[in-house]
Amino acid sequence: MAQFPNTFSESSGQTRLEEFFERWNHKEITYVHMAARITRRASLKRFFTMVSMLSDGWLYVGIVLLILFTQGWSAWPVLVCGGISAAICHGIYPLIKKRLERIRPCHFDPELDSCVKVLDEYSCPSGHVMTAVAVGFPLAFYFPELTGVIAVTCLLIAFSRVALGHHYPSDLLLGALLASAITLPISIPLI
Repeated sequence: MAQFPNTFSESSGQTRLEEFFERWNHKEITYVHMAARITRRASLKRFFTMVSMLSDGWLYVGIVLLILFTQGWSAWPVLVCGGISAAICHGIYPLIKKRLERIRPCHFDPELDSCVKVLDEYSCPSGHVMTAVAVGFPLAFYFPELTGVIAVTCLLIAFSRVALGHHYPSDLLLGALLASAITLPISIPLI
């Protein structure tokens, strides 16, 4: 039997991925700089820093407590859907980040000053946006009257991640798409 050479090795695939991201980083860094300029004022910088830090996890603890306080245990379906969605997302996104190894904007361009410590090494996909969407969809389905507030909160979290130099816009998009693909089927019973 004839042996064919392996034309695609792990290292050549990773090299192509690095080249792809290198090109995209140069294209998207302009948008990161624009977002950083918008938040140059100290008050806006503090606000988006707070949004980013709250979305590290404290926001979700507050949401759970608020739901339990206002709705009681009757709201268990939304808590279960949001919890399962977030758990699945957090199970897979580190694997994707490690595979993609996309450098963060604040490490790619030294002009970007990030005042918030990054939680992990790589930028793609955005775990903050992924979590916001994974929790946001079940909340919006269960409390449709709050859909606008939920959408604005997700957008503020997303913008804060770019403005602080932690993510490129495409990182946000991939995080939102992955969370949507995971969360929508789980949240169907809430509709």
